[in-house]
Formats: sequence, C-alpha cells, structure tokens
Amino acid sequence: MTPEVITTIGKDFLQTTFLMMAPLLGVAMIVGLAIGIFQAVSSIHEQTLTFLPKVFAVLGMFLFCLPWMLRIMTSYTVNLLGELAKYSK
Repeated sequence: MTPEVITTIGKDFLQTTFLMMAPLLGVAMIVGLAIGIFQAVSSIHEQTLTFLPKVFAVLGMFLFCLPWMLRIMTSYTVNLLGELAKYSK
C-alpha cells in the first residue's frame, strides 16, 4: 500500500464519521442552547437541568437516524473492502 492509499482511506473514514455524527451533535447543540436561554431567562442555574434533555434528545435522534447510519456504515465498509482487495495485488 502506498501512502496515498492510506491517506485516502483515512480521509474517507473521517468524512464518514463526521457525516454520521453531525445530526447528533447538532441536536445536542440546539437543545443545549435552548436550555441555556431558558436558564438565563428564568434565573435557574441548576447544572443537572441540561443533562437529561440532551441525553433524551440525542438518544431520540440516534434512534431516528439509525437506519441511515447503518446504510452509511455498510456502504463505507463495502467500498473499503473492495478497495483493499484491489490494492492488495
């Protein structure tokens, strides 16, 4: 394997990872921002108030996006194994 092949594999891996995690991180950021605004307006500064809504929102988004994530991971794995077979010769 050449360094270019390894760099391409690493780049594709990072792009796939960022693509799959973007919805989860986006939901966590939006929920955190909404709760932060609520805490600022209501003067409630309880640290545990932000934890549970974020967990439930991220879990819900994960369950909603799971079929899509599995398709992305499957296609990445199939492409990776196909490319490795081509480069191993």
